[in-house]
Amino acid sequence: MTANKKNKDLIIGAVIGSVLGAVTSLLLAPKSGRELRNDIAEGYQQVSEKTQRLAGDVAEKSKQIFSAVSETSQTTVGTIGKHTSEWASKAKEVAIHVGEEVKSWKKDKAAQRQDDIAAAEASVAATTAEREEA
Repeated sequence: MTANKKNKDLIIGAVIGSVLGAVTSLLLAPKSGRELRNDIAEGYQQVSEKTQRLAGDVAEKSKQIFSAVSETSQTTVGTIGKHTSEWASKAKEVAIHVGEEVKSWKKDKAAQRQDDIAAAEASVAATTAEREEA
């Protein structure tokens, strides 16, 4: 952005300098009134043409910059959207996987508890049977 401002300031300075230089040279030249008026009109015409040309160049350059920025922005937005979608999909897959792992872990723990309970009951039953036999 600073480069654009510098370019704009340079163009404005060039236009103002041209106008001031033309006016100064015309006013300080030793000519008759008619010649001076003709020179001023000619100088005005030249400055006007240069100003119009510069304005056209600035407008064209602005369009090019706008087009480039717009294209880059669209590309960036598309890339961000693509990556965001991919990351959301991966996060969803990971969440599903973690959920399944937790469910599996709970089932394993429940089955382990059932096995432990069955083993404890068998141990108690065996001990009770031994005492009854004794």
